[in-house]
Amino acid sequence: MINTKVLINAFFAMAALTTVFAEGTWTLEDCLKQAKKSSLKLESAKLREQSADISIKQAKSSGGPTVSASIQNTLYDHPYVYNEDHYRLNLGISGSYTLWDGGATSLNVESKTLTKEATVLATQQTERSVQESVLNAYMSLLAASENLRTADASVELAQAEFEHYSKLYEAGSITKKDLTQSQSNVLQKQTSQLTAQLSVSTAKTTLRQLLELDDNTEFQISAPESNIESPDSLEALPTFEQLKADAQNAHPGLKSDSVSVRAAQKNTQVAGKGNSITVTLGANSSTGLQAWESKAYKDQLKYGWQNSITLGINIPIIDGGATASKVLQAQVNETESQVSLKEDLKTLENNLEKLYLNAMSADMQWKAAILQVQAESEALTVAEEQRNAGALTYTDFLTQKNNLEKAQITLTNAKYTSLLSRKLLELYQGKLDN
Repeated sequence: MINTKVLINAFFAMAALTTVFAEGTWTLEDCLKQAKKSSLKLESAKLREQSADISIKQAKSSGGPTVSASIQNTLYDHPYVYNEDHYRLNLGISGSYTLWDGGATSLNVESKTLTKEATVLATQQTERSVQESVLNAYMSLLAASENLRTADASVELAQAEFEHYSKLYEAGSITKKDLTQSQSNVLQKQTSQLTAQLSVSTAKTTLRQLLELDDNTEFQISAPESNIESPDSLEALPTFEQLKADAQNAHPGLKSDSVSVRAAQKNTQVAGKGNSITVTLGANSSTGLQAWESKAYKDQLKYGWQNSITLGINIPIIDGGATASKVLQAQVNETESQVSLKEDLKTLENNLEKLYLNAMSADMQWKAAILQVQAESEALTVAEEQRNAGALTYTDFLTQKNNLEKAQITLTNAKYTSLLSRKLLELYQGKLDN
């Protein structure tokens, strides 16, 4: 029989292997930096920032002076008038400047500036979302890779066991049934190996897409996290109160919502300025000439030159309810912003509670899985002795061996679930922000 200690040692040796450090490998920090640099979601968010910048410039320029030049060429004819000129040229330059608009322009600039600030914070929140997706994909790939190594070791041992049993069968030491079961066990392990390979491929594809890497890019991860053997070697989880306080202070989404509320309040004030008195200063300089029959073009331009300055005062009286409608709409938008802030705060609190409970539960499951692997290892040792003594069927021996493999897979999944939960808590606390 194959020595049980060799089997157990092989399982743990394969499961404890870290990804080989080589050129082209990626750590978790590398993945997070790459996602921040290349994420299409972040690129879209940054484009929205640029759009907000343009809106600020437009708001500032709306209150500035305007100057325009005009050239007007006119051909005309009176059917019953003879010996007349049929062409007229008018040249002019005019400008205007709003002296007073009730403060609408400055309020609009303040509103757009706040909107830009909210957009920047929204970009940071998008970055958080991308980081969270990368964390999930990275830990999934680590777990899948470790499970694959366990499956590879299982196949290798099953094949070695089948070769050993083949020799025993030829020597007449075991039955045909035992040999057939051993062969079936090899096929089952190979099937599990294929499933594990598919999980690795799927996880790697997900992570590569998040990092916007080309399919042909050499892609391996270096995982110092694989060397962590127990949650006891990690820092203690923070208290929930501390976690909640840190998360609220560091959460870009809440800050963005808060700034959006202030921007909406400014927009309400801007809408109320629609019926404000406006004072505009204007200036104009123009001249012209009439051609065809006329000859004194120079004199026409000289004596036709006219300059004017205008002070215009516009006093709205009735605007058909347009201003009132804009104010009401702005108030609705302001209320929506306030509701959104409250909803996001509640969502954050709910997410934090779930994450915190998941982290605590994952640590306990990790510890339980460690004990379960130890128990199944001891049970396999006993099963090996019983099998050698002829007191245990091969079917029962395979069952016990499979129990150890399942326990190892459970341990791997529990380990990376715990590590993921802790990283997500760090993300919400702002510890992963660069």
